[in-house]
Amino acid sequence: MKGARIWRVWLAVAALLAGLAPWWLAREEGAKSFPGFLMESGSPRAGDPPTGGQAAVATKPFFRTAQVNRGSMHAKSHAATLAELPDGTLLAVWYAGSGEGASDVAIYLSSRGADGGWSEPVAVMTRERVERDLRRNVISLGNPLLLADGSDRLGLLFVDIAAGRWSGSSMNLTWSRDGGRTWDAPRSLTMNPLANLSALPANPPALLRGGGWAVPIYEEFLGKFPETLWLQPRGEDYSAAVSRVEGGVYVLQSALVPLAVDRAVSFFRDFRPARWMSASWSDDAGRTWTKPAVTELPNRDSGLCAIRLSDGVILMAFNDLSPGKRENLRLALSEDEGRNWRTIATLEEEAGSEFSYPYLMRTAEGMIRMVYSARQRQILFAEFNEAWVDEQAEAVR
Repeated sequence: MKGARIWRVWLAVAALLAGLAPWWLAREEGAKSFPGFLMESGSPRAGDPPTGGQAAVATKPFFRTAQVNRGSMHAKSHAATLAELPDGTLLAVWYAGSGEGASDVAIYLSSRGADGGWSEPVAVMTRERVERDLRRNVISLGNPLLLADGSDRLGLLFVDIAAGRWSGSSMNLTWSRDGGRTWDAPRSLTMNPLANLSALPANPPALLRGGGWAVPIYEEFLGKFPETLWLQPRGEDYSAAVSRVEGGVYVLQSALVPLAVDRAVSFFRDFRPARWMSASWSDDAGRTWTKPAVTELPNRDSGLCAIRLSDGVILMAFNDLSPGKRENLRLALSEDEGRNWRTIATLEEEAGSEFSYPYLMRTAEGMIRMVYSARQRQILFAEFNEAWVDEQAEAVR
């Protein structure tokens, strides 16, 4: 009993310092933490139909889907993310096992080459390996996120759970120099002054001027709120600093969309009773954010993702209202930086099923790629071009 009381006191102290961590770390990093976003130029909607790899964007509407983890026997496959290598190879990572938080959960990776097919998934991080490399107790793994910047080095963020569930998680970073085939020993990122607790990644990172990423993350320890992890070059490694996006306890899992070098919008998963998506804007490269404002898109406490298209329009993947919690997956467009929306397409809809945690990316050639969880077991992949988006938008005018 005495040991249990000491543990609870330690957690309370850690929580207090965790609340101060974003201010403390951002102050230590100073202005270096907010260098501005690296904006990609728009791509013309031209070229031949894609065949995989570095294919160009088709002038005609194009859409296709595939299952990434074909033949998987895992009861739970979830939280997939994407990245593209310099040679055009597409990578997907996710976590899978007998259940969320189970001891057999591992981080899996699959690649898609020029032929358009996905490789057999390979476990790149297991509980046993992480426990050995970090020299601490590990219960489970989760929430992987790939970091790519066009170089030969590929990053992987993921969390390990040392106690409880997500509130007892720690974030780690590891690197690969051979396209994800092998990985360095992971290192823990210090997310607050006393302990590395509860910060989790969930949505696409934004490239920064001068190198590095602004990574949307969120906290789940004694409260839920969104933050930004700033990873910036420091010698041969990367420094890590955290800044707060919103300090409330009702929004999390932000989707960060740069609008200009010094402007961005973030969209939030919302678990208030009204269940509408919220949005916040920054005019100083992510240093400060407006108070989240409720939008007209529903959000029933579910993950969402957004990207900016070549013409500046924002594309959102989200779960719309349904009798169940996540029985559909739709796409919507905003032409005014996220203030107003128009739903244009339904990707999935099935009573009693679940389609969740969409992840979007746009390639240098303008192709849009997407992965998401289906029925808790499948990792599905969708690929389409902006001409297809235009066609869907025109059909609902």
